[in-house]
Amino acid sequence: MKKWVMIVLVILVSAATGTGYYYYNYIYRAPEAVESRELMETNSAYEYLIADAKSRIATGNYTYKVLINPIGGGRDNGITAGELKESEVVLSVARYVESLNEDETLGIFMTRDTDTDPTYEQRLSFVEVVDPDIIIELRIDSSDNSDMMGTSVWYDDEYYDYHLVNSHLADVMVRCIVTKIQGVAAGIFPLEDGFSDYVKLSHRPSAVIKLGYASNDKESQALLSETYRSNLGLGILDAISQLREETEPEIKVYG
Repeated sequence: MKKWVMIVLVILVSAATGTGYYYYNYIYRAPEAVESRELMETNSAYEYLIADAKSRIATGNYTYKVLINPIGGGRDNGITAGELKESEVVLSVARYVESLNEDETLGIFMTRDTDTDPTYEQRLSFVEVVDPDIIIELRIDSSDNSDMMGTSVWYDDEYYDYHLVNSHLADVMVRCIVTKIQGVAAGIFPLEDGFSDYVKLSHRPSAVIKLGYASNDKESQALLSETYRSNLGLGILDAISQLREETEPEIKVYG
């Protein structure tokens, strides 16, 4: 009751002082203002990343490029379980892949590096700018069966590149990741229709990595650990290194 009395008093005082109009605007336009601010932040972050990617490609010495798409961001938390937010986990792992990379000829690029949610079109535009050798989309998984656990990798079985078959990419990814985290492999699977149009429309060797199950207590706790996330990043880097060795032509030096 006290709360409503205070609100009425504020409105009456505001009206008496000629500021009631502004109080009304504040109440009813706040959601629009928040959405506008979030949109500005997302566009600003996108423009910065695009400009940074173009600059790095122009000045770098990359012979192999990987584009990582951490899903969600902003208001889109994705799968949640207690303190666990999918959007935060996948961004953290993507950052580890980038920061732990010590190879100057390997370029790691991301569709977002902050807690923002770029549009589908903005994320897809990175494919044209970066022209990546591999695209990786990061997600986590969930199930009604709390015993389900493990890392799985999904691939587009409709896209074919004779240099790198997607099913092989998926197999190498899951093996390297599971080895690094000493975890469980949940398997590799062809993408279902409508599951990830981003990967399907990228027309590149690609994989959707589901890092673990938020619905499994043990794995959910592991995904909160920075050490575990770091090892996930290292596992992805190991897979990239192996795939790169398999697909890059061997340079022979004749004396």
